[in-house]
Amino acid sequence: MAPLLLYFIKCYWRLIPPKKRRSCIFKKSCSHFVFEITKRDGSIKGLRALLYRMKHCRSGYYIINGVAGKLLISARNQIFDQTEIAERIFEEEVSKEC
Repeated sequence: MAPLLLYFIKCYWRLIPPKKRRSCIFKKSCSHFVFEITKRDGSIKGLRALLYRMKHCRSGYYIINGVAGKLLISARNQIFDQTEIAERIFEEEVSKEC
């Protein structure tokens, strides 16, 4: 099953241009994250990673300033450190404040 999931991800990369894809809030895009997990750990963990990212990579998040830097709180109340989040998310927040 892992080869099938990897095949679908590769088809997604080839068929959908990057500008048409939904932008991910994480540094490593959801498809690359799932591809890497599936290739390394197999289809079960790959599917779990896919479900995890689908739950958390969507609008409705907010950013707070924590002691160790900025934190992102997902729409499902999961906390993510600044090291995991794409820089463009923080840039968008700065432009919203202006």
